[in-house]
Amino acid sequence: MTTTGVLEPTGPNSALRRTSWVDRVLATDAVVVESRLPVRALAGYDRRPNPLNARTPAEFLLIMRRYLVWAGDWSYRELEHLCGGAVRHSTFREVLEGTELPRYVFLMAFVTACAGEDERERRRWTTAWHRLRSGDR
Repeated sequence: MTTTGVLEPTGPNSALRRTSWVDRVLATDAVVVESRLPVRALAGYDRRPNPLNARTPAEFLLIMRRYLVWAGDWSYRELEHLCGGAVRHSTFREVLEGTELPRYVFLMAFVTACAGEDERERRRWTTAWHRLRSGDR
């Protein structure tokens, strides 16, 4: 049974026997996005962009963009996938190309997408974020 057949509440609709866009999307081979290496195994780990160096929200966002490039230069859609869908790709674009300090949930999704479950990286980013948010620069 096709997807449209399953989605019809009264059963398969003979008028919908054609292949729908949903069927075509589900039949398309998906590209799997996976982190290649743990963040500590990436080249230049000791020279990775450091959020603790940020003195303003603009500098923090610049360091986020540099960190993204260092960690794998993921697209916004790949970031959405890597963070488990906690943040949509359009939100990644808006925030990373914006000027405002991101919200905490966004920051955690970003760090998860770029660094995985590395607790030390999370602490580093949250420390810098809290410092900027409180105005203690």
